[in-house]
Amino acid sequence: MKRLLIVFLVILSTLFFANSLLKIADIYKTKEGTTVEATGIVLAPVGVLGTLTTYMQDETAGIMLYGKVLPADLKVGDVIKVAGKTKVYYGILEIIPDKVEILGTATPTAVELKDNKFEKYLSNLVVVVGTVSSVEKFQFRVKTDKFEILVYIRKEVPFKVDTLKVGDKVEVTGIMYLYQGIYEILPRRPEDIKKF
Repeated sequence: MKRLLIVFLVILSTLFFANSLLKIADIYKTKEGTTVEATGIVLAPVGVLGTLTTYMQDETAGIMLYGKVLPADLKVGDVIKVAGKTKVYYGILEIIPDKVEILGTATPTAVELKDNKFEKYLSNLVVVVGTVSSVEKFQFRVKTDKFEILVYIRKEVPFKVDTLKVGDKVEVTGIMYLYQGIYEILPRRPEDIKKF
């Protein structure tokens, strides 16, 4: 019986290490500093939402990628395979890649926000439809029947917030981000903000 158990454990560990590609949701279950390998669809051009930064998602979750190894010419929709170590940066799990390989292209799909459980959408491409409830210099808030969320416009995104006013109905697409404990959506380009 003991011998059978040892053989089973050897087979199990061989299968585990042979299939080292992880789903992004499973990366969130690993310890910080773990070396991981995953594939996903690029959600933003490198540098638009932070220096040396982009995001990717698969069907399970999204994750931030940060580092000099990221090809500067990555485009939204590139399917990539990334290998690197995980790190937590201000509450956001990221991969610092050692290697990035472009495998093809695909169209990223935004997850529609239907509740205020924003943490489960962190680093995902999301979309929200609602009414503008406040407008400030670089940000505005969108209110729905169930929640309100901040939309922050980074300086690299040429969108003029003063074109919006309280009461405007909008659809906003962007990356779910966490800044100082506040969840916010980061649009990637002006076209990510549509007014009805």
